[in-house]
Amino acid sequence: MLLKSKPFLLIQFLERSIRYLVMDASRKTVLDKNELVFDTAIIQDGKLTNVSLLETRLDALIKEKKWKNSKVSIILPDDFVTIREENIPVQLSSSEIKDYLNLHINQSIRLPFDDPRFDYEVISKDETTQTVFIAAYPGEQVRNYLSLLENVSLKAEVADISSLCMYRVLTSQSSLTFSEEAHIMMLQWNPIDSSIMVFHKGIPQFNRHTRSTRLMDAWNLTKDGQWEWKGAESDLTDFLEEQLNGLERFMEFYRYSVMNGEGSISDIVLSGYFPNLNRLSDMLSDRFSVAVHTLDLPEGMTQPDAALYGLSLKENKKKRPLFRQETTPDKASKRPFKKRWTPKESDDLSEGDVVND
Repeated sequence: MLLKSKPFLLIQFLERSIRYLVMDASRKTVLDKNELVFDTAIIQDGKLTNVSLLETRLDALIKEKKWKNSKVSIILPDDFVTIREENIPVQLSSSEIKDYLNLHINQSIRLPFDDPRFDYEVISKDETTQTVFIAAYPGEQVRNYLSLLENVSLKAEVADISSLCMYRVLTSQSSLTFSEEAHIMMLQWNPIDSSIMVFHKGIPQFNRHTRSTRLMDAWNLTKDGQWEWKGAESDLTDFLEEQLNGLERFMEFYRYSVMNGEGSISDIVLSGYFPNLNRLSDMLSDRFSVAVHTLDLPEGMTQPDAALYGLSLKENKKKRPLFRQETTPDKASKRPFKKRWTPKESDDLSEGDVVND
């Protein structure tokens, strides 16, 4: 007798809802997707709140769906994501790098929080140094999610970051190609927050997350997960223009402070769960002289599902590089090839990293 395998869950925790995607573990097909909406905030400033309510609702959902002991991957809120590059001695072997980073993080390698969970990958070497990319997240916050998942009888597998999930969707598509020198801004625009991560040659260069809690009162979230603006249309327009002004300042900062005038944003990939992304796309195109793209998603998927879909593309294999560069030129069209970046696959989240070795 064949035993039916448990489904694989993918969960994203948002301000007042939990968005989930359920996959058949063997066939890699979508079994279910939905959103569990709350009357009150379950995340404030990126931190879990109302944990007892959250556990009660989530536990009831898991019992109803018979998901007990299923494996789950989650997307961590963007509020605390920190990325950076560091130069370390070239003589360090691959097995010695993590010990070196553990020793030096928050000593000579400064991060904005203690007890980080981090992942890393060597991205270049010369005669004396090797450069590593580091992605870090506060360990306390990761443990809070682990505890929540354990309390509702789920088995945590992977924690990921939304921008990396979005970029995975982008690099899985053949409809978009970028020059090797492109600086691609992954822009997630939501009702009360936005996230930016810029990629160049497949490697994240800079990220920024902003959240406006005062806007929570300006929006209404319906029981079916739809965000509705409660004020006058002119107020919404003013808000969007204000946000675009901030985006313009970011682009100038990236060009002159991050890239020292040697590179600038060439493409924007717009996603998120703002209720009218088409309007935003038009406003971006009118304001900036860069190409604006949206992600192509499978049938039945909408833009709010994009991050979870990107998480579903993450293969669970060990010993894969954090960055895998693919450099296959398009011989037929002679167009510049695009380098693709695939985040490192994980084994067990409880081992201690945001995304594990």
